Amino acid sequence: MPIPDLHSFHAPLLAFAVALALAGAARFLRVGILAAAAGGAGVLAGWYAITGVLWVAAPRISIDDLTQIAAAALLIGLVVGRFAEGSAGTVGTLVAALFAAWWLTGAPRHLAGVRAGWPVGLGTALATLLLVRLLMTGAQQLLSAALAGITLAASLYVAGVPSVWLQLALVPALAALAMCLLPPMPGLAVLPVAADIAALSCLVVLAVGRLPRLGIGTIDVAAASPFLALWLVPRVTQRFGFAGRAAPLAAGVLSGAVSVGLTWATRAVLRH
Repeated sequence: MPIPDLHSFHAPLLAFAVALALAGAARFLRVGILAAAAGGAGVLAGWYAITGVLWVAAPRISIDDLTQIAAAALLIGLVVGRFAEGSAGTVGTLVAALFAAWWLTGAPRHLAGVRAGWPVGLGTALATLLLVRLLMTGAQQLLSAALAGITLAASLYVAGVPSVWLQLALVPALAALAMCLLPPMPGLAVLPVAADIAALSCLVVLAVGRLPRLGIGTIDVAAASPFLALWLVPRVTQRFGFAGRAAPLAAGVLSGAVSVGLTWATRAVLRH
C-alpha cells in the first residue's frame, strides 16, 4: 500500500482551507449563515477539485455523483441552519437522506425506476439517517464528524482501494476538523458533512464493494467503519472518565483504531 504523495492531497487541503475561512469569518463576524455553510462548502469544493463535475446526471453511478450530493447537503444545511431548535434538524436529515437515496439510484423520475432501485435507495437513506443520528447525539459533533471521516479514510487505505477514494474520504474529515474553530452551536452545523460522509460510505460499497452482489468484503467493512467508531465513542468514553476533558479525544482515537483494525483483520482473513 504505497503512501500517496503530498500533491494527491490538494483536494482535502482545499476543503480544509474553505471550511476554515468560512468558520473563521463566522466566528469573527458572528454571522450564523457562514457557520452553517462552512462544512458543506468545504466538502463541495474538495470533491469538485477531484471530480471536476458540479452538476451532471451520469448514466451510471460514479464518484461524479458526490458533488451533486454535496451541493444538495450544503443547500439543506443553509436552510435548516436558520433554525436553532424545533424539528429543523429532523426534517433536514430526512430530506438529505431521501435526496442521497434518490440520486444514488439514478435519480429515477418514474415509479418503475423507483421500484428497480429501492434496495439501494432504502440502504442509502437508512445509512444517512443512522450516521447523522450518531453524530448529532454526541457531545462533540464536529470532532465526531472528523473522526468518522478519518476512520473511513484510514479503513479504505487499509482495504487497498484506489487512492481517489482515500482523497474523497479525507475531504469531509478535514472540513469537519476546520469547523472546530466555530464556537459551540447547535448540532445542525454538522448535518451537511454527516450526510456527505454517509453518501460516500454508500457509494464506495455500490461502486467497488461486494454487498450489492450479496457478499461481504474488506471494502464493505471499511465503509461501515465510521458507523462502528461513532457507536463505540460514547461507550468507550465512560471507561476513560479518569482522563477528564481528554476522555472524548482518547475514546475517539481508540474507537477509530478498533474500527480500522477490524478492516485490517477482515482483509487478513479474506486473503487466506
